[in-house]
Amino acid sequence: MEDKCGVKKIELSCYQKLGEVSEFLGEYVKAKEYYIKALAIAEENGDGEAEAACCERLERLFQVLGEYSKAKEYNEKALAIAEENGDKGTQAARHGCLENEFQSVGKEDDQTDKEDCKILPATAEKLGDRKTEPSSDDKLGNLFESLGKAIKANNCKDIEEGRGYSLLGACFAVLGDSAMSKQYFDEALRLNFFASIDKSARIQNFLQDHDQFKVLFFEKFNKNYRHLSQLLCAFGNTHCEGLYMEEIGRARALADLMSSKYSVENEIPVNLKTWGDLEEIVKKERNCDCLYISYCGTFINLWVLKVSKPLFFRRININEYTSGKASSGRVDDLFSHEFYRQANCSTPEECEERPWFPSNVCSEQVCESSQGDSPAESRLMNEDCEEPPDILADNYKMIIDPVVHLLDKPEIIIVPDRLFFKLPFAALKDKRGKYLSESFRIRIVPSLTTLKLIQDSPADYHSQTGALIVGDPDVGLVFYRGERKRRWHLHSAREEAEMIGDLVGSQPLLGKQATKQAVIQNINSVSLIHFACHGDPEKGEIILAPSPLCCNRIPQEEDYLLTMAEISQVRVRAKLVVLSCCHSAKGTISSEGVVGIARAFLGSGARSVLVALWAIDDEATKQLMSRFYLHLVGGESASESLRQATKWMIENRFPVEQWAPFTLIGDDVTLDFHKLR
Repeated sequence: MEDKCGVKKIELSCYQKLGEVSEFLGEYVKAKEYYIKALAIAEENGDGEAEAACCERLERLFQVLGEYSKAKEYNEKALAIAEENGDKGTQAARHGCLENEFQSVGKEDDQTDKEDCKILPATAEKLGDRKTEPSSDDKLGNLFESLGKAIKANNCKDIEEGRGYSLLGACFAVLGDSAMSKQYFDEALRLNFFASIDKSARIQNFLQDHDQFKVLFFEKFNKNYRHLSQLLCAFGNTHCEGLYMEEIGRARALADLMSSKYSVENEIPVNLKTWGDLEEIVKKERNCDCLYISYCGTFINLWVLKVSKPLFFRRININEYTSGKASSGRVDDLFSHEFYRQANCSTPEECEERPWFPSNVCSEQVCESSQGDSPAESRLMNEDCEEPPDILADNYKMIIDPVVHLLDKPEIIIVPDRLFFKLPFAALKDKRGKYLSESFRIRIVPSLTTLKLIQDSPADYHSQTGALIVGDPDVGLVFYRGERKRRWHLHSAREEAEMIGDLVGSQPLLGKQATKQAVIQNINSVSLIHFACHGDPEKGEIILAPSPLCCNRIPQEEDYLLTMAEISQVRVRAKLVVLSCCHSAKGTISSEGVVGIARAFLGSGARSVLVALWAIDDEATKQLMSRFYLHLVGGESASESLRQATKWMIENRFPVEQWAPFTLIGDDVTLDFHKLR
């Protein structure tokens, strides 16, 4: 029997350690499974101490996973064990632990938050009401003193020391000493934050150049910064710190990619920035204001950064703007796929499911509408659509109107958050019906850190000469997602490429010449890259003509599809990349921004990328690009050229969905077309 108990203890210890390792790596579901197994063994062995430890771990994990009822269940189990053992310190921690308050930021159930507010009075009652038990202050005071001495005497690691200070803060909160409680909570926050920063940096170094793993890791880890930022923004005078927390967590893997291409030290230092640091980044941008956006739960946070002026902050509750409308009250749900589907005025059949090949009912309709035996020449078929009412105006009210009085420069640099990368900022309109792009040049950056990397890139890195122009690649019959498909031609895209080729004095790659092999051979040595092709609706990856080497078989995707991974493997030196393709801004939404083909170009060294948020009309796009390059050749910057092209489209009554998707990401470049020739 003793041997069996000994084996069970070892098994218990192993499951606990596995849970701790999984939790450290952010694999919370696995950690939960290990702790549940450990708890079962602890209960079987009658090991109350281990049982309590497992319950505390599970309570914290369920908080992280958002399963608050389960978290409450295990918290009550741990509390019951503490009460049984007479452990009043643990009781205070269970009732007043700050970690529970941090994790409750953005909860779906407001009632849970109300219940949390009742925790401290309930704790006071359980530990002894101050009026009926005068000696409780002294007893708890002795506990505080002994805890504080133990923390300092043992020289604990930051994370353990932080937990001790959290406990002290909770205890002082019970006694109603808010000043001391805040002091200990602040110290716990500082220690835990820097401990998590250290862990993140070590894992970041371990992952090295494995970008996909970094994206996954930072997406999990960024939630800590996001929650902390939201907590700081909820207080009256800590919105500056809230902005710092947001910036530290933004586009971390992308920054590593960019720094490696620019031959900068690969490890991006992560530390608390000051307003001066952020101001220096904005100061390098001439005549620009910066609008920084984040969201969580029902709140949108807006910061405006202006040179030599105080940081402005505004916190918006979207429920104040959606009264009487169908909404769950959360930003994630309001800015859902359905919302954007309406905003770009497309149905799934017309837009989202219209990638490169006609394969569904909608495609058959396209074939019927075209001349001859070739499908209609369109990167989007949506000609009779009307602009949806109120959506663009409502979003102007929520995002622009609260800060528009501060935006007095001709250009706005916008740092969006996750779903907001899908928002057509150019098309947001004020109460007079005037679009934002009519008043401002607009540029998007994934983070201020990535903008700084572009600003500080070596002067000789980006090419000053040469252009790679690609239009209407001839693909023919290929295998696409396991099925045979035949792609239609884009005649306006061909004309677009020929027009640009004439402007820059460069022979475009057209039809059968526009092969994947030819593009990869020339992509790393030119100043301007322009693709007028079809784009993948998921990641914006680009379809090209297959190599003649595969003429004896039907080409596979690797023969003609220019992917994110392939772009990441080259060193792109272009000042401007124009992806005049359907869905070129598409990708997976995360704290990185959008993980798609546009990010791949930025990460590989491109200074600026012009993309489309959704499927685009072939002829209308040619018209917009002709105006864009007319101004670009005239010496105007990319953002001003885009604004002028958009303005022309509006004046000539092109539907909003035909010009609104075009977005400039990165730097605002100008090109010397004499050098390009």
